[in-house]
Amino acid sequence: MTVWVEVTLQSHRSEDGSIGALAGQLQRIAAFADMPGVGMRITTRDIPLKVPRWRLSVDTLDGGRTLCAVQEEGIPMPGFTRYRTFARSAGEDLAASLIEFAQSDDALRGPLAKAYRHVGPETGVTPEGGDGETVDVAAPEPPPGREIERIEWRIDTGGADILATLETSEEELPALRLAAPSVNGALDAVFRVAGEVIDAAPFFIAPDETHESETEAVHAQKLDLPSKATRREAFAAIAASVAEQWFGNAAASRAGLGDEHVHQLRVAQRRLKTLLKLFRDYIDDAWHTHIAPDLKWFGDLLGDARDWDVFTDKTLTAYADADDSAERWQTLIAAADVKRRVARDKVRDALASKRYARLTLAFVEWLARFASHDDESPARFVSYAEKRIRKDYRRIARVPDLVSLEPHERHRVRIHAKRLRYALEFFRSVTSRRTRDDTAKRLGELQTVLGEANDAAVAADRLASIPEASDYQRGFARAWGAAAAQKDAQEGERLLRSMRRPRVKVPI
Repeated sequence: MTVWVEVTLQSHRSEDGSIGALAGQLQRIAAFADMPGVGMRITTRDIPLKVPRWRLSVDTLDGGRTLCAVQEEGIPMPGFTRYRTFARSAGEDLAASLIEFAQSDDALRGPLAKAYRHVGPETGVTPEGGDGETVDVAAPEPPPGREIERIEWRIDTGGADILATLETSEEELPALRLAAPSVNGALDAVFRVAGEVIDAAPFFIAPDETHESETEAVHAQKLDLPSKATRREAFAAIAASVAEQWFGNAAASRAGLGDEHVHQLRVAQRRLKTLLKLFRDYIDDAWHTHIAPDLKWFGDLLGDARDWDVFTDKTLTAYADADDSAERWQTLIAAADVKRRVARDKVRDALASKRYARLTLAFVEWLARFASHDDESPARFVSYAEKRIRKDYRRIARVPDLVSLEPHERHRVRIHAKRLRYALEFFRSVTSRRTRDDTAKRLGELQTVLGEANDAAVAADRLASIPEASDYQRGFARAWGAAAAQKDAQEGERLLRSMRRPRVKVPI
């Protein structure tokens, strides 16, 4: 059975809801120019499966119905997938067709064994079940079908034959799927064409399917790495989860970039930075050349926007609430809000830029190539996780009394605490329950306490750069920062010394 690799791009919906204008732009790209697209309208209906990484649907085209099963392989990541497909014509009795489909290939027997129970009232009674007996397959009303407008191109790249599919529906934004049989040169071909599309048309890497229509900020999902996973598999899975949060917030913010979108985009970048430090040996020249410079550009914009959000909404508001005259701070808050909006506009413009689209494509391509390579020296990640967690914990546990440290030294402790907390999140499936519930919580509290002190120090510097700030307000900020540093250092010291050493629960 052929294994396919596929890059998925997404675009904004046109004013009339059709894909004709997008198809016209694609036809001006060299890869599409001499290949006429074939248009069609199909109805597809998903059939529920409880088996992970499997999808099943029935597609109707020109009155004929086809059962389509897809098995995803490898590490799931936004914008890229590796999969196998199975297809079979469906007769009038859909339940009977599903049973025959499940029995037609050993790979389908388990995943599709009970699929016939979910095809709806049209099935009635099927004379032959999986055990040869009569089976009552009456089921709840199935989910309605989706009408899809689709245009297909067959592209010969010289190295791989690509099936390019542009499609849209009322429920989904237009998507372009570039798929090719997984042979030598396939990855090169699909990503090369994807790059040409991104450069010439309004497309970007598609987010995870669960987030493509959301507008709320996307938080990091809990990871459940198998204890037998290798280091390489663990790295790829963690990187994919970072991409899910990153791309999910980018997609959610297109309807309006809010402060929580900025915050979660910033968190995703920090998680990625922690991951790269945990697995330094996996970072190669391609990463440093094609990804790192633009990642820093985007991260700097996010950092500035996030700092202005905290300064405007949290720090200045706290100053005003603590002062005997909150009114005297309103002009300064308004001035800071202007700078905050400018910083956020820069992030918004960046998210819509070709530079950002190329960055995300380069990230997905790098990760897809990394995940496709054979592991020459496979080793379980558990042993590595235990060593990294122990080392990072010692780094903060052995510091002197936080009260005695200089502000920049306490800030370094905060950074190390943050990295350890992210590491515990990445490796949570192999840590003890007490580590997940207690140590991780204390690390979060320590990070927050030391972060508030750092925010106060940053705020004093920002105030000095705002012309609208008075001498009184600058002095107020310096005094606040000094008091906060002392108080937060004491609380941070208490949290640090009460923290239990993290433990890995799986035998090594």
